[in-house]
Amino acid sequence: MARHLDNPPPRFTDDVVPEGAVVDGETHEGEVEDGSFDYVVVGSGAAGAVAAHALAESGASVAIVEEGPWVKTREFGESVYGAFKRMFRDAGTQVIEGRSFVPLIQGRCVGGSTVMNSAIAHRTPEDVLDDWTARFGLGGAITAKALEPHFDALERQLHAHAVFDDALGQNSRMFLDEARAHGLPAERMHRYEEGCRGSARCFTGCPNGAKQGMNVAHVPWALALGARLYCSCKVERVVVERGRAVGVVAWTTSTEPDARRPRRVRLHARRGVIVAASTIQSPNLLRRSGLRARSLGEHFQCHPGVGLAGMFDRPVDMGFGATQGAESLALRRSDKIKLETLAMPPELAAVRIPGVGRELMQRFGLFPRLGVWVMTVRAEAEGTVRPAWSGRDKVRWTPAPIDMDRARRGMALLARMMFEAGAREVWPGLHGVPTAIHSIDQVRLIDEVAPDPRAFGFIATHLFGACRMGPDPRASVVGPDFQAHEVAGLYVVDSSVFPTNLGVNPQHSIMAMSRLAATRIAAGEVRSRVAA
Repeated sequence: MARHLDNPPPRFTDDVVPEGAVVDGETHEGEVEDGSFDYVVVGSGAAGAVAAHALAESGASVAIVEEGPWVKTREFGESVYGAFKRMFRDAGTQVIEGRSFVPLIQGRCVGGSTVMNSAIAHRTPEDVLDDWTARFGLGGAITAKALEPHFDALERQLHAHAVFDDALGQNSRMFLDEARAHGLPAERMHRYEEGCRGSARCFTGCPNGAKQGMNVAHVPWALALGARLYCSCKVERVVVERGRAVGVVAWTTSTEPDARRPRRVRLHARRGVIVAASTIQSPNLLRRSGLRARSLGEHFQCHPGVGLAGMFDRPVDMGFGATQGAESLALRRSDKIKLETLAMPPELAAVRIPGVGRELMQRFGLFPRLGVWVMTVRAEAEGTVRPAWSGRDKVRWTPAPIDMDRARRGMALLARMMFEAGAREVWPGLHGVPTAIHSIDQVRLIDEVAPDPRAFGFIATHLFGACRMGPDPRASVVGPDFQAHEVAGLYVVDSSVFPTNLGVNPQHSIMAMSRLAATRIAAGEVRSRVAA
């Protein structure tokens, strides 16, 4: 990936924003009605923040509506529970239902999941774009050439570069050495960061403001250009009049149990509404707004991931280094798996440490020698997103047999690599396999495990589909111009429009696609297909 570090936008911190630029639903008195906007953007994560900034740069007046609070850098701590409570959707208790229950991790705060992910920057693989063109009829709308200037701009603005030596960490160094010894090309992660100190605390919010999440980048940049942020405000529906999106109705929210009753927020949009609420929330928002596309909520995909822990005789110290610093894409196309490192805080690592009582405490006392490597699958299975009776979102998905075969092989490969790197024992976390295996010969037990999703401890963080893009309204929700087939001036720009998953971390692709959409919308290149 080319490095573009020159001429980024001026830096603004999340503590210094223009006066009157933020309306906080947790503290605001009374109802709100505002008709001064060209565009209303729903969501402040990777897609929403980038779209809002691009529209504001064009001179448009923009409102950003975010369901969660704005947690400032100075408020980030080391407590995983505190982060889950304030910044994660449903305090991290969301699950995908199916043959097994899979934890579903999403951010719910200003900046969305960019606040707690590892800021990994991968351009959309060209084979994926070619597949979208061939199978989904996107023509020349979404191509590597069309996306290139947007990737270039994002990499320049957000200082995307490979992890530097002084922030790599031993967990990632061991992975890189072993992958290469094993014959697998591997490399350091490319990440959005400026001045990473290797605190290994991406998951609870970067305490140094070095990670370039949307909370310290495109959101404050958009506010500096005149945009207004409505945080702690959940959009109930997009207002549609005579076939055109003209605004949103939202209600204030709070994470506090004794909060005041919700107050209504009505924002008018003269030129359009941009939905960037995520793969899970966007389809249900469109349903609440009256859309009835056949494909709405269909074709959900994800990258299920599993982490393996290994106990080494030498220090690993996951408390220092980039949270995710190294990866191998060597098997992305052939085996549909990606291998990478992950530094886990002690509270999360504890749930994977085998044993009880004294045995558990003895192992936990060796935490400085613990390393965690991860395998993710570019799964072929599709699922659905629906509203649940509780008002939450219901996701159903079960990995296909071929996905399970790939996951099993990937886990066995990682276990072998850990033993070759010097692990004294490896903890697979697989039902039917000993909680700790002690030699490379025992890895055959992973190869032999039944390919049943209930035996695997998957977690889903990369989410796709459910508002699929395509030219045919019978098979898609939005067109190649990001505009909904059913409603003029209603655009969806998050990864819910992706026809398939990617096999790589999606944030960079989400941001580039959103920037492409926003610049085309601002330039008037998108024409309404529905009469006003």
